Amino acid sequence: MIKKIGLIVLLLCLGFSSIAGDWIQKSTFGGVGRHRAVGCGTDFRGYMGLGHVNGSGIDISYKDWWEYDPASDSWTQKANYPVNNHGAVSFVVNNMPCVGGGSALAGEFYKYNPQLNSWSAIAPCPFFNPGDTQGFSVNNKGYVYLSNQLAEYDPASNQWSLMPQAPISFGTWSCSFSVGASGFIKSGNKLYEFKPSQQSWLQRADFPGVSTGGSSAFSINDMGYVTCGYVGGLSVVTDQVWAYNPGINQWIAVEDFKGTSRRFPVGFAVDNKGYYGTGTNGANFNDFWQYNPSINSLDESPLELISFYPNPATEYITIEKLTGYSVNRVSITNNLGQHISQIELTKELEQISVFNLPAGIYQVLFYQDDKYVGSKKMSIQR
Repeated sequence: MIKKIGLIVLLLCLGFSSIAGDWIQKSTFGGVGRHRAVGCGTDFRGYMGLGHVNGSGIDISYKDWWEYDPASDSWTQKANYPVNNHGAVSFVVNNMPCVGGGSALAGEFYKYNPQLNSWSAIAPCPFFNPGDTQGFSVNNKGYVYLSNQLAEYDPASNQWSLMPQAPISFGTWSCSFSVGASGFIKSGNKLYEFKPSQQSWLQRADFPGVSTGGSSAFSINDMGYVTCGYVGGLSVVTDQVWAYNPGINQWIAVEDFKGTSRRFPVGFAVDNKGYYGTGTNGANFNDFWQYNPSINSLDESPLELISFYPNPATEYITIEKLTGYSVNRVSITNNLGQHISQIELTKELEQISVFNLPAGIYQVLFYQDDKYVGSKKMSIQR
């Protein structure tokens, strides 16, 4: 009998991913396909609009604004934004979306009141004109950034304040999310956390995926999710989705986006579910998707065991599953999130060669048919 070096408890084990999310296609966005749109989520509704289409010398910007009701899975067109605009930035304060900057404005921002179905001007950002990034909200204050500058909007005083400069210059088409009392900005493969209470920046674990820009992020269940984007240049797009756990400062590859790969989409969260739509790969999309990581949570799935050893590995790994265990496929990804090997599990004891893989850190992703059920880090030593 092979001696077990490590035991993985799928869906509940220290250092093991318990994310088993599913992408579900929802009602198509009410407007036409577009990219560089803007959106955000409030307590019970999602909002999306603006953006543009371009190509063949034609550049059309939009100002339509739409409300999404998750309960009825339906879209309703609301009052238009004051100007046609794309590449705008949004955040939510007092449960009201605030949208500004972008291609058509010089730091001006407008607040949408869902009860009145109306837009009204708030104080403009006096420090810079944000655009083609994602804003975020922490403790009912809004944050926007440009390069290494970060500005905070306080709805109580209707004033902006300049925050301490970031340690790096964040690129255009970067993305952000907030978890707890912190905001996180992903630019290229770098991730930085801003703590408003301490007015301080902290570098966090490098992003391991292939996306270099044009992604969209949202946060649910105290995790941040970065989805799709372009790879090095606009012509190559990805469907990768990565989850970031601030508690352990670790990225985890989760189920790939089930729609078409794209750049410049919109992502937001409502009631601990992620929502995602629009974007482009040369064609403009208006499809809309929900990401729900609780669909296959431990509460709804039995606790099942699988052995995975040795780790670190040198020549092979052995995967030993219980008789009748439903996991039947594994995929190995490198530190860029690229799938480099896929193995069907046809036996209770499966030995997989890793002899040709360079030394480094890898992820072993487990699947039940096409359903992702978890992942585990694997170290290869030479």
